[in-house]
Order: sequence, then C-alpha cells, then structure tokens
Amino acid sequence: MDQLSFIPEELVRTLQQGKDAANPDTRCSSSTLEMLRLLASLDVPRELLACMLEMAEFSMHHVRYLAGPLVMHRSSWGDATPGWLKVACVQDRFELILSEYEQEQVGDYATPTEALAYMMPATMEAPMHRNYVDLYLWSGNEVMKKHNRLPENATSFYELIGGHPIEFSTVKNDFQDLSRSIRRSVVKHAAQQGWGKRRNRAKVEAIAADPAQVSDQPEQVSLF
Repeated sequence: MDQLSFIPEELVRTLQQGKDAANPDTRCSSSTLEMLRLLASLDVPRELLACMLEMAEFSMHHVRYLAGPLVMHRSSWGDATPGWLKVACVQDRFELILSEYEQEQVGDYATPTEALAYMMPATMEAPMHRNYVDLYLWSGNEVMKKHNRLPENATSFYELIGGHPIEFSTVKNDFQDLSRSIRRSVVKHAAQQGWGKRRNRAKVEAIAADPAQVSDQPEQVSLF
C-alpha cells in the first residue's frame, strides 16, 4: 500500500504553504499537530515524518533529531532489542519534538525509551554500575507502563522483579547525562547525512513510494 495514501492532502497543503510572509510567526495549528501525531502512530517512516517537519519549517535541530538513527550501545547483542521498542523510540521521540514545538523550546534530552534501548545491549554484555542498573530499571518501568507492555494485573515493572520503586530524583543526573549524549549523537549523525536542508513534496513522495531508500539500521556507539 502506498504510504502517501495515509497522509491527508489537506495536511500536505498546509505544510507546503510554510510561513506567511505577512506573518512570519505563523505556526502549525493544533489540528495540524494532531494529524502529525496520528501519522506517527501509524508507523510512518521517521524520514517521511522528518520531511514533513521540514516543510512545516520546524527547527533544524528537531528535523535532525527525528530523522537520525536509533542510538544503541556498541555490542554484538544489538539485534536482541525487540522491534516494539524500536518503534516506541520513534513515536516517543516525535511526541517529545511536538511537545517542545508547542512550548517553543528546543530541548537537550532524549526520551526514557531511547535510554532503555541504548542500555539494553549493554546489560547482556557485563554487569553495570549500580547507578546504571537503577537507571535501566527506572527507564524500563516508565516505558513498559507507557506502552502497555506489563503483564495483565501488574501495575509496575518493580512488581515483576520484586524490587523497590526507583524515584526519578535518584536517577535524574545519570538520565540527563546519558540522554543528552544520545540526543547529540542522533542529531550529529543526521547532520552528516545531510538532514536539515529544506525538502519538498517530491522528496516526501519519493520516500513514501520507496521506504527502502532510507536506512533503519541503528547507530551503535559507546557512551559509557
């Protein structure tokens, strides 16, 4: 099925219009943002979504953050990361971008979902420092609750492992350090691929018609 068929023509026209010369502060309406959120929930390729953000004149940083790869710890266990978690990384990244756009901000941090995906291969290689264990458990609980991955009747991941709940204040510094490094790596890699230059409808249609032209391979780096 042609992925472009999922995209309302009205949305494409709205994005193509760009900023009104008479009103340079024109921003996407709430209804346009909701349509973008709907597209993300349909598992539209992130590169296609990034093209649409460029058409809407989102910040270069946001375009690159969305288009960039999933960053994972360099490990032979990288393929063990479940598919649903990779999809969730893109969805949560896009949700964070739209939230920052609505608040007229450009943030520094990646999502807990991306932190979890980054750390997962590392947990299979060797024991981690206690601080990172706490961060991994906190991130896992946040992600599994948000994406309905807990078993029926379970209210938290901590119940499954018999552990005590971990408060965000306990892992805040480590989360900020790791997620900042992840986001910078994503944006840097996307910039090297040429993202951040204005694209047009032809580019959107090309990616929609042939998603194979874009890479879904995660970028494996060492941040620890």
